[in-house]
Amino acid sequence: MAGFELQVKEKAKVLKIYFKKGVKIVGDSCKKGWNRVKHMKG
Repeated sequence: MAGFELQVKEKAKVLKIYFKKGVKIVGDSCKKGWNRVKHMKG
């Protein structure tokens, strides 16, 4: 059981890292999109 729990914890750590990177990428693309919209109106 202990080995299984360690595997789950390791996978959770990796997923957190990927999730953070993913959020950053999405945030950047949203900023770019909003900038385009602002420039179109302006």
